[in-house]
Amino acid sequence: MAQSNQQLAELKNRLEIPLVVRGILKENEEFDGDTAYAISEVMSNLNPEDALLCAAFSMKEIAGFEAISTNDLTFLHMECDRIIERYSARDDLSNDNPELWAETQGDMMDEVAEDLEGFLDLSGLCQLSFEMTAPTIAQMLDIFAVQLQSQLLVVDEVIEMHADINNALSPYPAEYKDNVVAFPSL
Repeated sequence: MAQSNQQLAELKNRLEIPLVVRGILKENEEFDGDTAYAISEVMSNLNPEDALLCAAFSMKEIAGFEAISTNDLTFLHMECDRIIERYSARDDLSNDNPELWAETQGDMMDEVAEDLEGFLDLSGLCQLSFEMTAPTIAQMLDIFAVQLQSQLLVVDEVIEMHADINNALSPYPAEYKDNVVAFPSL
């Protein structure tokens, strides 16, 4: 389900941080300790999917910044686009059908964890490449990395809690669970 430009703009506006990043990069707004703290605070209050989407939108702003266009950022653009497409569609689902969202959310956490881990690796590589050439961008990427790492911890806890609930609801004792062959009911 492709998002319209208006829907993506509304989502960016709701997430706030991509607009702050754009202001810092393109409008020479100040990036000081207060701004860094505000970015950290806003991201820490997001759910894991929104934090990942926020980081992807923000890194897309960074990748599109003309002052750093000499670097080959094609892979960063592609990964940001993939995350934005996947999680903006999920955002729509959560708004359009909250009951279905709630039912399937636990099952989706493994995917969210994988995407967080992959995006963390990518942001770490980007941060290393920007440390000498664009220290402000490197500082922003460090904030994203810290926040995404804490979101990954949250997701890991949700996955573990979901597994514990499934084990508690299982009709078979845990030591026999792997030895049970389920037959279809008639």
